Amino acid sequence: MTDFASDTAAKQARILKWDIRYINLAKYVSTWSKDPRAKVGAVISNAAQQRIISMGFNGLPRKVMDTAERLENKEQKLAMVVHAEQNALIRAGRDAEGGNVYVFGKPVCNVCAALLIQARVDRVIAAEPKSGGDSDWDRLGLIALEMFQEAGVRFTSIQDSWIHIQI
Repeated sequence: MTDFASDTAAKQARILKWDIRYINLAKYVSTWSKDPRAKVGAVISNAAQQRIISMGFNGLPRKVMDTAERLENKEQKLAMVVHAEQNALIRAGRDAEGGNVYVFGKPVCNVCAALLIQARVDRVIAAEPKSGGDSDWDRLGLIALEMFQEAGVRFTSIQDSWIHIQI
């Protein structure tokens, strides 16, 4: 193996090590959500410095009561909820630029994809939406993938073997 090939392999191994760490952290952060049906966590990292910039989970806005009645009413909940990616971006501000975003729990939707693109993130690591399914998350996730591709945001699909923590 040439020096270039071994350097490339070492770099890829280092990236994978951090991808696994951060996606497991996003899984842990997802447990902070009070939503009984959808627990989503997001972590934004600075890839070059391997440090966490911000984290977020899905939930109702600050000072809006997350009552069981609201969380059980799907239509009302969906109209009020702030997605994990959105919460992480709000906390990160301009520091999200050039970062990696790790999302656990659902595929990234089209609205969050637009916000991630606008924030100039470099890479998104999340569940890959399924083609041809009946799920709204998969349908919106496929739109998000199209947007990422067109905008030059790299997408990496989570692999089951990466998930090490049990919750």
